Amino acid sequence: MKNKSLLVGIVLLLMLSACAAAPTQISMAPQEAPGYGNEYQMDDWVYDMEEPAAMPEETGKDAGQERLVIQTASLRVSVADTVEAMNRTKALANELGGYVVSSNRYSDTSYNNVTYARTSIVIRVPSEKLEQAMESIRQLSADGKNGILSETLSGQDVTSDFVDSSSRLRNLKAAEEQLMVLMENTDDLEATMSVFRELTDIRSQIEVLEGHIKYLQESSALSSLSVEFVAEASLQPIEIGGWKPSGVVRESLQQLIRTFQDVVDFLIRFGITCLPFLIPLGVGIYFLVRAIRKSNAKRRAKKAIVEQVEVVEVETENKE
Repeated sequence: MKNKSLLVGIVLLLMLSACAAAPTQISMAPQEAPGYGNEYQMDDWVYDMEEPAAMPEETGKDAGQERLVIQTASLRVSVADTVEAMNRTKALANELGGYVVSSNRYSDTSYNNVTYARTSIVIRVPSEKLEQAMESIRQLSADGKNGILSETLSGQDVTSDFVDSSSRLRNLKAAEEQLMVLMENTDDLEATMSVFRELTDIRSQIEVLEGHIKYLQESSALSSLSVEFVAEASLQPIEIGGWKPSGVVRESLQQLIRTFQDVVDFLIRFGITCLPFLIPLGVGIYFLVRAIRKSNAKRRAKKAIVEQVEVVEVETENKE
């Protein structure tokens, strides 16, 4: 009787943990175990099932939950001094309560063998200060608004994911507590091992969910901002005594592209209009040439045989 009652309790807890692991929405209203009420008897001890706390009434899954949005932004800016701009961005991240994720510095060589430094940096700042950080970096531009070469801003709403994960975590922790009590109040080795295996699995799920929830909270609290600084001097057009070879190069490239397009257009027209007639003609010419060569080869072989017979006849007459 004791083992049978214990197995019933384990089955109920397995059902609770399975519901906690399901990704669908779970009702948090307290329920009674069928046939047991709020407690069940296990021979010489009584275990009172703890009911999960009821959630406040909601009009929707995310009602009452502050929106969690993961924001990501990027800027590409031309500046007078790329290294100084990167250092000022590092200081800006610290001032706003953020931090530097990574920074890079590399060099570009221009047409006249002048080397320019190019830098990039990724910072994280509080989400409410993201626009302030972007505006401060825009001010570093050497050419005002024209110095902003590119700018992007995107956001990902993860509120629903956060609410679902939090609900599943609460249910898993409730199941963990029930399993702990069961394992402490049973002397049956087989049942204890079964509870222990289920408890280990639930704790693994709890760790994964806690890490995921922490990631969502930190990512939404601190936005990512990627910035690339380009030396303004490297973007200036080439000019020598009023002559701008860059314009000539551009026109030459355009002419090259147009010529290439004309050649491709001609090949397409030729293939569509002429090949259907040229292929059969080419096959006929091939077999004709082959037949002529074969005929000439036979003629030469026959002539060689005749000449050889004549030589033999002459030699025979001379011997006689």
